[in-house]
Amino acid sequence: MGLSSLIGEVSVLGRRDRRSAEPDWVVDRTAGTADHQARLDLLHDEMKTLIKTGAAIVGGGQATYNGSDATGRRLVEDWTALMLRSYNLEAENCLRMLGAGGLDAARRRLDRAASAIERLSGTVGLRLSPRYQALRTHELELTADHLRRKAESRRTRRIAS
Repeated sequence: MGLSSLIGEVSVLGRRDRRSAEPDWVVDRTAGTADHQARLDLLHDEMKTLIKTGAAIVGGGQATYNGSDATGRRLVEDWTALMLRSYNLEAENCLRMLGAGGLDAARRRLDRAASAIERLSGTVGLRLSPRYQALRTHELELTADHLRRKAESRRTRRIAS
């Protein structure tokens, strides 16, 4: 499985705003559902671009396996795809747990997944790019904010009726 096959998987993970994916994000508290979806769409596009260009995971470099450079290259590509897939699945799980565990727990879980990728890649030396990690973290923050606003809206409607 190559990196190109992972591009379709990213579409189910959510979307985000490129401008807001910097380390010191400010979430617009007045934004509506349509704006939230537009931000997620832009974020999704940037994540997709990082995956297509191979910039979502960095490292790996030149590898030789059993005396073959081609086999070593395929090994690095396979490990890259596997690690990215693993991280994306963990990001999905974090998005699902936002309601129950909260944003801080989801962030810690995602950070542990990134650390595990770096540790387990061993001699291949892969790690997630800081930009891709930042986009995923921002996705969590946007989604948590959206869920919080929806809950407040439900509470307000309940009190009003």
